[in-house]
Amino acid sequence: MTSDVTRAIDELYAVPPKEFSSARNAKAAALKAAGRAADADAVRRLAKPSPFLWATNQLARLDAARVAHFVDVVRRVRQSQLRDPRTAAEGMQTIRAELHALAARATEVLTKAGYRVPAAGTARIANTLLGAAADAGLVDDLRHGRLAAELAAPGFEVLAGVEPGRRLKLVRGGKTSEHGADHAGSRRAQDLSETRRAQDVAETRPAREHAEARRAHEQAERERRAHEAEARRHEAEQRAEEAARAADQVRELEHQLADARRRLRTAEREAAAAADRARRRTDS
Repeated sequence: MTSDVTRAIDELYAVPPKEFSSARNAKAAALKAAGRAADADAVRRLAKPSPFLWATNQLARLDAARVAHFVDVVRRVRQSQLRDPRTAAEGMQTIRAELHALAARATEVLTKAGYRVPAAGTARIANTLLGAAADAGLVDDLRHGRLAAELAAPGFEVLAGVEPGRRLKLVRGGKTSEHGADHAGSRRAQDLSETRRAQDVAETRPAREHAEARRAHEQAERERRAHEAEARRHEAEQRAEEAARAADQVRELEHQLADARRRLRTAEREAAAAADRARRRTDS
């Protein structure tokens, strides 16, 4: 990707969705006129972002420090790899707090821009933020506000840095001497019980949160499809209206052409008659 394309993307993703298509086409035309055909094609292929994606990208322009902090928190939680369930739980609480603050800021941006933001819309913003922050290939786009598509939220196991389906394992200690063996055994049993309880909390809560996130994402996906269907219906209605106006214009032009032909024929007859009269006077 050339610097011209990167600059164009930065500028275009700052433009409100309603103005995106015209701004994109203008930039593509300018690049083509400057002899940058490949860059022009790359810009022309940029898809118009949804209002929720647009608002997500604005966070990097309005509160870059908070976005960077959020990315750092997600990175630290992933690196912890659940070595300590309590620390992991605290890390997830921090992620939720930062995610809530960023999603609220994006919702505010949308509201000020005149958009209605349902709960599912806020969930779509949060999912995209979390999905990008957990993806090393998209973190830079999140930081610079140039995400090209909405994302699904990752599962808890991705945030924790472990493979899906992998459970926490208790690491047992070495052999003990006979002296104090009963006490050590009792202590290990207590530790095992506490560890299992911590595991249950650490595993059950993320599973519940992941299920809730999945339901929110599914609802958001249904609303997105409904929104796209409504947009296509509206576009079809606009095209039909444009076609009707064009047909009216064609009929009007046909009437004007027919009238002009009638006037032409009348003028030709009058000219022929005048020429005939002039010839007869000359002959006489």
